[in-house]
Amino acid sequence: MKNKLILALLFCCSFHNLSGQDIQSPSPWFTVNEVLPRVWVIDDHKAVNIYLVIGTDSALLIDTGMGAADLFTQVRKLTAKPLIVVNTHGHGDHAGADYQFSKIYIHAADSSDARACNLPESRANAAKNMLRSAVPQPADTYKKKEIHPKFVAVKDGYIFDLGDRHIQVIETPGHTPGSICLLDKGKKLLFSGDNDNTAVWLFLPDCTPLSVYYKTLQKLSGRLSEFDLLLPGHGIPKKNDFILDQVECVKSILNHTCVSEPYETFAGKAQLCKYGQASVAYNPDNL
Repeated sequence: MKNKLILALLFCCSFHNLSGQDIQSPSPWFTVNEVLPRVWVIDDHKAVNIYLVIGTDSALLIDTGMGAADLFTQVRKLTAKPLIVVNTHGHGDHAGADYQFSKIYIHAADSSDARACNLPESRANAAKNMLRSAVPQPADTYKKKEIHPKFVAVKDGYIFDLGDRHIQVIETPGHTPGSICLLDKGKKLLFSGDNDNTAVWLFLPDCTPLSVYYKTLQKLSGRLSEFDLLLPGHGIPKKNDFILDQVECVKSILNHTCVSEPYETFAGKAQLCKYGQASVAYNPDNL
């Protein structure tokens, strides 16, 4: 039964609701689906996945997306429980709506980036690049006063207690120095931010050396028995063995056996290495 559930998720390319029933989304900006019992994905205008995990006592919001639209109201339409908000890292597509919440949990190494990306000019720049300057309708805009949230540092092993669910922080430096994953061991889920996307960006100025990211992947590969499914910041869910392809991909870069190809995005130029299902875009000068 468990394997069937995983396969259903993996082939559910647009995060369609597993029950086959439409989930009413009050916003044309966000697409909202319950991908597992009490685990919602809020698709922020096809730019990034935001996750809402609802426990018996409280709910955990994992990342806040681009910040162009009213995420707070969207979340409150899904749950009235006390809300805990955490950033997997400090980039503008994952921490862009932090200004709508009073307290944000984040690794200390990324807190300054999260603060910076909540400046209006930073959000506008991120929207230009990732949303192609799309603008939400007036009904979807955030109309309350912007908040300067309190940032609370978390580190490896920190537990978010939701009542019947306990979500553990795993430090996963690489994409950023303060990147974290969030393990729901009871449900065998890993919310992985930008650590385990199909194509992981390791060429940005704030990325760690690739050798540091390799240690992160080795760390996660040693914990595969604790989770069956990866829920990434971009793209669709993946089985846990995807991490093994990532390990081999990075290893081939570090031992100079990968035949890489040029890669270019709005964020700059890089080299792209592929292995199995995994791809890593990297800076040859930051190995």
